[in-house]
Amino acid sequence: MKSGYKIGFWNYVNTGVLDAEQAADDWKALEMNMPMSFEYDPAKNRKEEMIAQLDACEKRGMKLIVCDARTTFFRYMAVGEEAFRKGVREAAKEFGDHPAFCGFHVGDEPGKTQWKAAENAYIICREETKEMPFINFLPYWDEDNFKDTLGVEGKDYGALICDFLRKTGAKKFGYDYYGQCAYFERERFIDLYFRNLNLFVDAARKNDAELYVSLLSVGHWSLVVPDEDLLRWQIATTIAHGAAGIMWFFVYERRLDGSFRLSPIDLFWEKTETYGRLSRQNRTFLEYYDKPLSQLEFVNVGHIGKCYGGTEPFVFGKDIEAVDFVVNEVPLAVARFEKEGESSYLLVNLSQNEPTSVSVKCGGNLASCSSRYWIAPGQMLLLCNEKHK
Repeated sequence: MKSGYKIGFWNYVNTGVLDAEQAADDWKALEMNMPMSFEYDPAKNRKEEMIAQLDACEKRGMKLIVCDARTTFFRYMAVGEEAFRKGVREAAKEFGDHPAFCGFHVGDEPGKTQWKAAENAYIICREETKEMPFINFLPYWDEDNFKDTLGVEGKDYGALICDFLRKTGAKKFGYDYYGQCAYFERERFIDLYFRNLNLFVDAARKNDAELYVSLLSVGHWSLVVPDEDLLRWQIATTIAHGAAGIMWFFVYERRLDGSFRLSPIDLFWEKTETYGRLSRQNRTFLEYYDKPLSQLEFVNVGHIGKCYGGTEPFVFGKDIEAVDFVVNEVPLAVARFEKEGESSYLLVNLSQNEPTSVSVKCGGNLASCSSRYWIAPGQMLLLCNEKHK
């Protein structure tokens, strides 16, 4: 499938452990069109092993974010700017011109003591390579240790992210948050999930950058094993709030600790039920929603019923005049997209476990979309002009 939206995953397996061709087959079956590579360190691995990964991805139409020990902000902190730049140049010479290369991974979750190093490392990787690097940030959370960790109050975190994007010229970034899958206080953490979506999408739009949201595909700690409804819900809510793609956490279970369980591929390198569920939901999104949505530009999103995470209430108008619940009232997200002066709308059932039936009354170019619809938990309903389907 060709895709406008990107789907990848966090990969913590060392280079050389798994066969590159077989691994790429698994990634393709999961519809990962922008995966992370196995972890590569030139002191431990042969460059031919990384090139084999890149070759395997190229054959299958995938782009690869390369995880090279020489390009992380941790390396920058350890060796200083001059040696770091030299290492990045070496990595770029070895991998940067490959057709499947999709940028280096600069690092994950910088805190206040690593922030400047992360900025400098990103700038150097951007200057020394043809493809924009990728970096992942911590989410916002509403506890006292936030300022101790990030160096700013929570209310100022969006400005800090914007400052990073402006200084570095970063156009490809993400963040991780998994409270939407919490065992406890789920409603509270769902609110934080949407608060983070709104914060990071706003930063991306202000800086013309692409946001890739890390979503949960493996149970651990206080987080459930996501079932198919919850996987679908995560995809739909992310897209409806304006993200450019998804990075799943994660595919390969590496060791028996941290209460990790039912990852798509387990400790014995065997596929679990999560593998099938994740493959099906990724494929469903790319097959039925990617093409029409990729032709449209995200404008805004509103909520009907409960407004999570500071999202504004949806305002009815000439395009969508009314949404009436026929069976089971649940919260909804309604995202507006545009093309050539015409609006299309994406409705998402924000309940994680209850379906709903709604009667939608539309006008103008969307008049033909007026109908009654059943919407499963986390399901998307696209209302658009026929020429945009």
